[in-house]
Amino acid sequence: MKEVFHKILFVITIAVLVLIFVQTMTGFIKIKPLNGAVVKTEMPKLTYNNYANSSFQRDFENYCRANFGFREFSLRLYNQHLWDFYRTTRNKTVVIGRSDWLFGKREARDYYISGTYDYTNDTMVMKRQFYQEALRLYKVQNILEEYNTFIFTTLLPGKTFVFNEYLPENPGPYMKPFHAVYYFAQVFDSLGINYIDLQKDYEYHKEKTDYPLFPKTGMHWTYIAAEHSFDSILRYIEHKTDINLHNYTIGEKYIDKPHHPDTDLEDVLNLLRPIRPNTNYYADVTVDDDTTATRPVFILVGDSYFWNINNSIPLHSIFSKYAYWYYNSTIYFNPSCNHTSKIDILEELINTDIINLSYSPRQLYVFSNKFLPKALLYLTHDDSEIDSTLQVIASSVKKDTDEERLKDAKDILFADPEKYFPDLGGSDIPTTRNKRINDIIINNLNK
Repeated sequence: MKEVFHKILFVITIAVLVLIFVQTMTGFIKIKPLNGAVVKTEMPKLTYNNYANSSFQRDFENYCRANFGFREFSLRLYNQHLWDFYRTTRNKTVVIGRSDWLFGKREARDYYISGTYDYTNDTMVMKRQFYQEALRLYKVQNILEEYNTFIFTTLLPGKTFVFNEYLPENPGPYMKPFHAVYYFAQVFDSLGINYIDLQKDYEYHKEKTDYPLFPKTGMHWTYIAAEHSFDSILRYIEHKTDINLHNYTIGEKYIDKPHHPDTDLEDVLNLLRPIRPNTNYYADVTVDDDTTATRPVFILVGDSYFWNINNSIPLHSIFSKYAYWYYNSTIYFNPSCNHTSKIDILEELINTDIINLSYSPRQLYVFSNKFLPKALLYLTHDDSEIDSTLQVIASSVKKDTDEERLKDAKDILFADPEKYFPDLGGSDIPTTRNKRINDIIINNLNK
């Protein structure tokens, strides 16, 4: 009997190895790929040199380790084992909180320690940088008012701040952390900057809503929360301007399978089964047909929270044109241009009715992503002045090509334009204007 059992085990083992080999060679069974950042490992080419120095053997072993059959299933099975028995994960970007709530590791670190320390060890240095950026916003805000462009900031809510009771135990002890979201609110108030504080609003209303503000297994706000919040943003715009915007109605909430990115943190854990219980609520949006409402041009510069707004609200019914400048880099929903390095920022500033800077607490440490210094510079100085300054900076940059030198020069100038244009410093609003602004306005009138 024992011998029969050993034979059966042997046959099963050989069958499994053959199945893995066949899957490795053919991929005949389609398996769901792993989520997250995956680096593809290429099959090494055999040469005399790499065989002689043993690098081929090493690279081939790495290739086999990354490409064997059913690898994805095996890793998900292992991850599920870690989750079920130890409530842990090998993923270094996710923090597992109480009641199986998931948080981003960088966001949790910001709450407990402060995101400041990813950039500097001195909070006073960071405060000065924030204040300078707020001053730039103050100046841009006042200059754009002259041309009927309304700019404002949305301080987005952070999951770690709103639902900190679900965070794991404080890894401290640490000094009281410095948080960008609270500091910016104070500075904006002191300077009279246009902004809406959704972080404060979410902290106040988190026990008063009949819908979830954040998903249990995702980093961003829920779709319903985004819908209600954007309605508040539209009402804020109407309150601060003479623009009459379209209203929309949010329907009854319903349960549905998860919509991306409601499970973006769970997805990168690469488990076999969904985390439960985890109910996801959604609601449909209907825009009114108010014939007296106007449809302005809208630009949002900010982080990934905007995707939930775009995916759930028919923005084309509210705005005549809108664009999403993702971290002031990639441009979405603008068919004529897909990157901010290729646009005429002065034309965009003058021809846009509403500009919104929209950042969540963790992303405020890179607030505006150099949008504000660039905007301030082009609003106040002629293109020829800026170009000549860029050439001077580029001449001192040690790079191989003119294109690389110019790119670095732009990074240097837009990081600190006050260094090269002293009239931009201080708290006073610059009095000079780019002469091309009048040409843009005249050209618009002639269209």
